[in-house]
Amino acid sequence: MLTKKNQVLQSFPNGIEKLEIGSGNNPESGYVHLDILPNLPDLDILSDVRKTPIPDNFVRKEVRAVHIMEHFCHPEYSSKSMQKRYGTTVEVVKEVYRILKPGGTFFIVTPDFEKICTSSSLKRVSNYWLQRWAVGGHENEYDVHHWLWTYQDAKRWFKEARFKDCRNCNPTPEILGKPLLNWKAEDVQGNMDWHKIEWYHWLFIRGKK
Repeated sequence: MLTKKNQVLQSFPNGIEKLEIGSGNNPESGYVHLDILPNLPDLDILSDVRKTPIPDNFVRKEVRAVHIMEHFCHPEYSSKSMQKRYGTTVEVVKEVYRILKPGGTFFIVTPDFEKICTSSSLKRVSNYWLQRWAVGGHENEYDVHHWLWTYQDAKRWFKEARFKDCRNCNPTPEILGKPLLNWKAEDVQGNMDWHKIEWYHWLFIRGKK
């Protein structure tokens, strides 16, 4: 397991093609996996995502962040002690910009605050799911949602980190049937219709360096 910059350089002398940060228990195939928690499946780099041991301009094609960005604090509305302990959204986006090569893509999936609020007001989805998407699973201290994003948040924070062409890339209009992300089965936590329900409550954003 890699923790230092020289280890990363030795293991990937030609750089990393695709990196998944916050890979957790469902790492996506085809990516190098980074997480702050040890003993996770297929973990390659053990690191705080705010300050990785990855050199500048080292990831050639893509950094992928699926359901991790909501676990960081708002850069203005959170306390300094919380920011120091858990980090801010902007810190993470800037670190991703640093490690990506020019032309590389940063792709995030995160709960969409506006969609969750709309579903709550119209009672489209049970409160159990809406609350879980809003606050997280609470399986450990990092499994807590500190801020739910909106598209406006994403545009502002990507721009602050100097990403270009920040766009919403939600694939639901083009997909018929089960979309593919990194889930292992159709039945996720007892929700047989997860791909019809949860998918519509997520924010999909891409930005280019």
